[in-house]
Amino acid sequence: MDAEPVAQQEPRPLILDVDTGIDDMIALLIAATSPEINLRGVTCVAGNVEIHHVARNTGKILRMVGRGDVPVSIGAARPLQRRLRTAPDTHGPTGTGYVELRGEDRQLGTTEYTAIPASRYLGAHVNRHPGEVSIVALGPLTNLAAAVQHGVDLAGGTREVVWMGGTLEERGNTTETGEWNACVDPEAVEACLATGAVHTMFPLDATQDIVFTMEDLRALPDTHLAGIVRDAVRFYVAFHQKADGIDGAYLHDPVTLIGALLRPDLVTETVNEQLACDTSSDPYLAGSLYRAENDDRASLSVATAIDAEGMKAELIARLSRAVGAPNS
Repeated sequence: MDAEPVAQQEPRPLILDVDTGIDDMIALLIAATSPEINLRGVTCVAGNVEIHHVARNTGKILRMVGRGDVPVSIGAARPLQRRLRTAPDTHGPTGTGYVELRGEDRQLGTTEYTAIPASRYLGAHVNRHPGEVSIVALGPLTNLAAAVQHGVDLAGGTREVVWMGGTLEERGNTTETGEWNACVDPEAVEACLATGAVHTMFPLDATQDIVFTMEDLRALPDTHLAGIVRDAVRFYVAFHQKADGIDGAYLHDPVTLIGALLRPDLVTETVNEQLACDTSSDPYLAGSLYRAENDDRASLSVATAIDAEGMKAELIARLSRAVGAPNS
């Protein structure tokens, strides 16, 4: 008897929430060109750089891979309560390292910037397609928290919400116990954790398992877009050499995207935790995660280890396909 043909899975509907710096850029390129993903939209939040840089970087990257059809929604320009802090030393003055995506290339067409702000854009998708949409948040959680505050049921109305952020046992990259995305807007993290709006988290404990070097990027095809990626990552590597003493860089955001949606088999360890986020005025504590003592708080799945070699090979292969696209 002949085997039944394997049913082709429908591409997974995804909204990517980004603060487009260097690693967000790579995650965007992979999400926009992976056949397993139906990129329904991208929402922008201030974080690595100011919101106008995030929006411009996001739109131009999508156009470079022929995805000007993907709607881009501009979201929060600052955290819920705090003053915005950005990371020009990490991501460069405009978020893309040694290369700046300024100016317009008419041949690339235009991106569909939607007039609907990010929190309402997220709400419209969740309400229209309950249980269908995955949201992967790669920056501060301001847009998601604003959606929650407007009554959007991210906990129950999405297929899943994944966040790259926080740290459990690993030393923080902003304070001793705080990771950047959490430290930029601790109130937003706490609002999302308290309402169960995040189902899966990729903290530094997982994303720092893999170090990418400039040598790894030599495998990329020789295209204009590959050159842009190399120039961006070169800046990132220089920062990590100085800050962390490693000869390479952590690509937190694409590792999260791949580990959460595309190759979950590459996540080798997870734990379930009930977490809360410190929102005190102490700059050394705010943004630190701790185990919640409140039993009615939903637990979330936290990735704590990743197959480093497998993830590196998968990311480079997917990035190679993205930058080798005809529009690059």
